[in-house]
Amino acid sequence: MKVTVNKHEYQVIEEPDRHIVVPSRKELHGWWRGKRECTAERMLINPYNGCGIGCFFCYSLAFPGNFQIFREKEVVVVAKDFDRILAQQLDSIDLAFPGYLSPVTDPFQPLNEKYRLSEKIIKVFVERNIPIEFITKAEVPQQAVDLIKLQRHSFAQVSILTLNENLRKKLVPRGASTYTLFENLEKLAREGIFCVCRIDPIFPYLTDNKRELEDLIEKARSSGSPHIVASILDIPSRIEKEVFSSIKAIFGVGMERDYRRLYRERINGYLHAQIDYRKRVFDFLRNICEKKKLTFALCMEYELIDEEPRGLNREFMSSRNCEGINIPIYARKGSVFYPLTSCTGDCLFCIDPECGIEDLAMGREGAKKDWKLKDYRRWSGMIKTSSHKS
Repeated sequence: MKVTVNKHEYQVIEEPDRHIVVPSRKELHGWWRGKRECTAERMLINPYNGCGIGCFFCYSLAFPGNFQIFREKEVVVVAKDFDRILAQQLDSIDLAFPGYLSPVTDPFQPLNEKYRLSEKIIKVFVERNIPIEFITKAEVPQQAVDLIKLQRHSFAQVSILTLNENLRKKLVPRGASTYTLFENLEKLAREGIFCVCRIDPIFPYLTDNKRELEDLIEKARSSGSPHIVASILDIPSRIEKEVFSSIKAIFGVGMERDYRRLYRERINGYLHAQIDYRKRVFDFLRNICEKKKLTFALCMEYELIDEEPRGLNREFMSSRNCEGINIPIYARKGSVFYPLTSCTGDCLFCIDPECGIEDLAMGREGAKKDWKLKDYRRWSGMIKTSSHKS
């Protein structure tokens, strides 16, 4: 079997998952254009377009480009030598945000055992003293732990949807076991690495039981996680038929009907559960986290106010940054990067930028909120060098 990408044919490799390896034109970039709740800037990194974890609700299936190859042909597109390309791009800039590995597909999916692109990318960032984070539903490789513990502000996020292992297998068929996911948290915490537990997403009527959510949060706390991020399943309009069909096939006709009754709010191309239901769940979670002395935030949750989406973090977040950790912008000094002294990294709320880059004062009305590699290069040389740490 062959697959065409950019007018070139590539032979599909069958093991360990069906995939092709293609030359990459990817560039580092920030959050996508449009609505945004992510307070801090990140450089987004997706070495794999497509994922072998097998979540039926994966919103990457609605993305354009190579993600449609995965949706239509179940073939993952691997970015060839992406670590080397990123190294060249990082060496061309003097200002850096933490890397985010990866916002769309799992960096430690089964294919990573063959190519180890994720560990290679982490190494590229750590060698330059630039923070990097990863988010996963898989087992975290020891090499990844050993690398990120070398960099002061690097951290990890582990998605744990339920304590019920049988239910977990239906939701995340090829992810790590619930036991292994909590082991991830414990291993990271032992190494002094900040680790976030993400209950993301919560499934109405399946994983929203209050007692079970409280038990999950307590298990995360005792495993070393100081911060919880949560969301409730939202469904991209582009794949809503497939998602409802999967819910029906896995959980039955009655569950599908319940979901269709609950999911009535459309916000910027996504179908959301009704706002009163979502707010009840978030209020409960925030209170439980406060009781257990954990910080709490939401991920990409909105309500419509006068037909405009407004983020719910302003109502429910208890941390300064949505990931629970304040990471300053980093600037080059010689061959490596160093943090700016008093920057807390919350660009979305910033009005007076410590870094001296007016573009990044995104708390100002009308400020742009999506950045590309060309912007990072444009900002080079504009950093206040007097703010560097020695």
